[in-house]
Amino acid sequence: MERIAKHAGLSSEQVRAALAMRGDVYPEVQDRVTASASELRYTITVRDRVAMAAGTSVATVNRAYRPDARHLVRPEVLQAIEREAARMGYTPDPVAQARRTQQSTIVAICPEMTHLSSPYHTALIRALTEVVTERGLYPVITPIPQDRLLPDIAQSSITSLVVLWEDPRTEQQAAALRAAGRQAVLIGHHGRLPSVAPDWTDAYERLTHRALEQAYDVLHLGYFSEHRWAASARLEGVARALASSRHQPRLRLWLHPELDLPCAVETLHAQGMFAAAGLLEALAQTPGALERRPRLGLDGIIQELMSELRTLQKSGRQRVALLGYSDMTVRQLMWHLTADDSGVRLGDQLGLAGHDNLEPIMRYLNPVLTTVAYDFGDFARQLIDQMGPEKEGGFTGLPTELILRESL
Repeated sequence: MERIAKHAGLSSEQVRAALAMRGDVYPEVQDRVTASASELRYTITVRDRVAMAAGTSVATVNRAYRPDARHLVRPEVLQAIEREAARMGYTPDPVAQARRTQQSTIVAICPEMTHLSSPYHTALIRALTEVVTERGLYPVITPIPQDRLLPDIAQSSITSLVVLWEDPRTEQQAAALRAAGRQAVLIGHHGRLPSVAPDWTDAYERLTHRALEQAYDVLHLGYFSEHRWAASARLEGVARALASSRHQPRLRLWLHPELDLPCAVETLHAQGMFAAAGLLEALAQTPGALERRPRLGLDGIIQELMSELRTLQKSGRQRVALLGYSDMTVRQLMWHLTADDSGVRLGDQLGLAGHDNLEPIMRYLNPVLTTVAYDFGDFARQLIDQMGPEKEGGFTGLPTELILRESL
């Protein structure tokens, strides 16, 4: 502050008053302080302003926000710092603080870049940040760039926990974090990481029973890839429901273009998903049941589904139910069907079901979609509960609820 005062031709008291931002300093004095700081290449931080307003030093403000040094600050000074910090909306940077103290208090939440535009993922991220904060830790949302395996902070010594989403690169990410000595938890399923996900098998067994009760002629089961545990778990639920039903509709399932079918069946057996393995083998012997399709973005999926539905309905008066896609995909499909003026009666000629219970999150939507619900707060708590050196794997299935609405 002394350098700024000397450069600006002001007293130290005038500089302190200008930085305190109480509105009792002439604008020209504020301008001279700002200009001098800029010329001296000094960045005035909110922490600097809190120190000046509280009548203390920046070093004392730092001590006030360090748990191991807070007791060194006199109570009246601590009260003044907290009062001025509240007035200015100041909170310390947890990342910088962790680097200074070498304490691991950061929870790195690492979504994919594409997740940031998804209402579902942002709602889950919000629940995670709330739970992490409740535990006295600091959430840092750090998306994974498409050309990187992990963000830098995920492998830093200041990070106590990394939250990942299941991805084709999960095995590589887990290996990198083990090498860096960082603990991770996964939204999804992985043999070597503590993992949490909705109980998709139970959810899809109930969802398929619902579709079978409605006696649809065709069930379209969505998209299957052996690298997606959720797709396997959902197929297991479908297979269990079909095995206990007299009504056996025609089935359709899309496959990843490079899927090795015998290997996929073997993987399902290894995962204990015997019903799914049997169903996949049966579908491979059924003409027209399996079709290889490339993985597409949302717009591409909608166009493919629209074409599929037209083909199925042209082959006769068939009632078709579509399972296996997210609420967002299904809602988009509904919008296209309306815009296309197809005249399809939702819930009758065409049954649709999702699996995110997204409509209550997007309050502008009129809830019509049959879907699967689970508590985001419980989801987040189960994930953060996996912290601890003794947690080296294991899977926790989150209870789900079938929400019946008019679409199925």
